[in-house]
Amino acid sequence: MAKRATQNDVAKLAGTSTAVVSYVINNGSRPVAPETRKRVLEAIKQTGYRPNNAARALLTGKGTTFGVVVPDLANPFLAHMLQSIEDEFYDHGYSLLVADSHDCLKREEDIIETMMSQQVAGLVWYSVDQPPPAHLLKDFARPVVFANACTPTDTGEVAGQRISVLEDERGSAAELTRELKKRGCRTIGHLGGPRGRINSAERSRGWFDALDDGSDGNPEDHPHHLSAPYTYEGGWQMAEHFVNLGCDGVVVSNEMQAVGLMARLASLGVRIPDDISVVAMHITAHAEYCVPALSGIHVDMADLSAQIATSLLGSGAAATIVPTTYFVERASC
Repeated sequence: MAKRATQNDVAKLAGTSTAVVSYVINNGSRPVAPETRKRVLEAIKQTGYRPNNAARALLTGKGTTFGVVVPDLANPFLAHMLQSIEDEFYDHGYSLLVADSHDCLKREEDIIETMMSQQVAGLVWYSVDQPPPAHLLKDFARPVVFANACTPTDTGEVAGQRISVLEDERGSAAELTRELKKRGCRTIGHLGGPRGRINSAERSRGWFDALDDGSDGNPEDHPHHLSAPYTYEGGWQMAEHFVNLGCDGVVVSNEMQAVGLMARLASLGVRIPDDISVVAMHITAHAEYCVPALSGIHVDMADLSAQIATSLLGSGAAATIVPTTYFVERASC
């Protein structure tokens, strides 16, 4: 195996000191003569030297790589979030270490341990669970953004800064329900996520609030409420139930469920929106290419990513981030 090139190798070839090599690589405050800089850059090219960012992070307490943990990269919403965050950090000269927990809490815990051992400069964590098990990061001295926090994270006994993304999912689900009511829907069902998930319960409460049909108690016990995984299959499997319930509108918890739901409705000969209107939370650019095009709540991901980057890079960081959301009407309603 070939020996890895070092700063010393670069310095010897360039005819200078390792300190000067470091100044060139790290854009240090000490000026380097243009001719010397040119020799160093040429020596780096010839030797194939690559800076050891992990070692640099240990020595300086700073790194150029941030970690991102998500529960399902197959989810278009999370994939869009990741891409937007990556674009934002790239523009600031940073890279991302990305991991998918596959909706498994044990795997997520292992990933968090790995991220910390890799000395990432900070972390964006969209947890499987809500509230996230923040105690795993109690001794992590770098900033962390909890991307799907349900309440502000307790920052009293932790080593580093903690930032919570607090989306008004209840309000968004209520807005979707009101949009269907405006369009004449009278029997509006709701496809929630898995029971026990806080974000699913919040979306169900929003639907229930705006339904205002005189029902009381738990929204998940309402006869027009169904639960399913946040997957295409979850939507597909529930479609026939909404038809049998006589629903003329459905508020769906996420885009994947909505795509599966609409595909199954089409296979049953149900016309959208003539027979049933469909709207969904967290729709992405994919929604425009559904048949019919899917209406729903968009999150302004560019703005959210900019706020996350500002928080993690330490310039005017806030304890909480509230995403901007907006309704987009398309053919499905």
